[in-house]
Amino acid sequence: MDYQTSVTYIHSQPRLAKDGSLERIDALLAALDHPEHGQRYVHVTGTNGKGSVANGIAHILEASGLSVGLFTSPFIMRFNERIMIDHQPLLDARLAQAATITRNALENLQAQNADFVVTEFEFITAMALWAFRQAAVDVAVIEVGIGGKEDSTNVIMPKVAVITSVGMDHQALLGNTLTSIATHKAGIIKPQVPVVTGVLPEAAQAVVAARVQATGSTWWQSGRDFSAGAGHVFDWGQRFDYQDADGKMPAVEVPLVGTFQPGNMAVAIRAAKAYATLSDWPLTPREIRKGLAKSVWPGRMEKISADPLIILDGAHNPQGIQALITTMTQLFGAQTVTVIAGVLKDKDVTTMVDALGRGRHRLWLVPVPDTPRATAVQDYPAGIRHFDQWQQALATHLQNHADEPLVITGSLYLVAAVRQALCGQEEDHDR
Repeated sequence: MDYQTSVTYIHSQPRLAKDGSLERIDALLAALDHPEHGQRYVHVTGTNGKGSVANGIAHILEASGLSVGLFTSPFIMRFNERIMIDHQPLLDARLAQAATITRNALENLQAQNADFVVTEFEFITAMALWAFRQAAVDVAVIEVGIGGKEDSTNVIMPKVAVITSVGMDHQALLGNTLTSIATHKAGIIKPQVPVVTGVLPEAAQAVVAARVQATGSTWWQSGRDFSAGAGHVFDWGQRFDYQDADGKMPAVEVPLVGTFQPGNMAVAIRAAKAYATLSDWPLTPREIRKGLAKSVWPGRMEKISADPLIILDGAHNPQGIQALITTMTQLFGAQTVTVIAGVLKDKDVTTMVDALGRGRHRLWLVPVPDTPRATAVQDYPAGIRHFDQWQQALATHLQNHADEPLVITGSLYLVAAVRQALCGQEEDHDR
């Protein structure tokens, strides 16, 4: 297969499975001669922040001289972003090679059992693990898709497990309580494998504590074993102080805004340090600073235009929306902000829209483009202005309020569509 045929084939796989078993991904990896074996990993989950943290860990380890694979989702501009080596998206030819070999393995299994299928995410996970083995990376940072315990990435044996946060999201799959959601996420903690967590709600802390005790793992918890001071915004980044048992790292710089990012980057620092210690790999404060200074993460409070000021943020659940609101207050104070939001219908639409609607900002609602998961405009809460397309909302803002900030949010898929259109690159996401 060539690149485009590969992407089309990947998107043709079913999105969801009938159960949360790991048997399908195990069988596919066995057919690929178990590329997950014999590799070193850092495994990252969380309701919010897992992409930023995985990115930060990878940058830090790269700055120390390691070759690092990075597996994340979704992509923003091109599919290749999901599988990166030293922060370079997999080349089209390499991606096509990985997809072709994985497809051949799948078809061999289907020749033995015509009913055998894997989900799209399982297929991509197998591709990524094969590609990382093929490239002989020193370590791969793997972001969970959903949850953890039954996620297809949970076939790996990591050196360090990371849980960034626990909040309400994906309740249909993970349950309707923080305890249930935390139980899924704590499923990535393996026997004797240390875990690093961000600040967790009490119910989630109890779950992690029980899992740590059952597995005999070491637990580094934000606020207890390490911490980040409040971020001080400069240009379009922040400085914050990091502290752990090794001492203080003052004025660490990261090219990200958002009140939540110092906490995320503290988790990334602690996880990278844990990995380095366990691997007998030297990691200096200078290398940590160098890595974080490069940790740009598209679509997360990303300024894509200064005049007019346009910001993209992928907040897509209540916890993320609250963090966005706090950050807008930090950045803009009492200034009026236009917020264009598009939310998927399988999210907590009412809670997210209500939270955005209570602020001083001007809220306009749009459908997320090119996906059957989009909330139709007529299904949004009544009384809030809506547009049939995000382009109409953008044009209205630029015509009437171009001197005020614009934030586009609610879904990473909306953010991806806007970024592709405004930054000059488009790709069919086939949602």
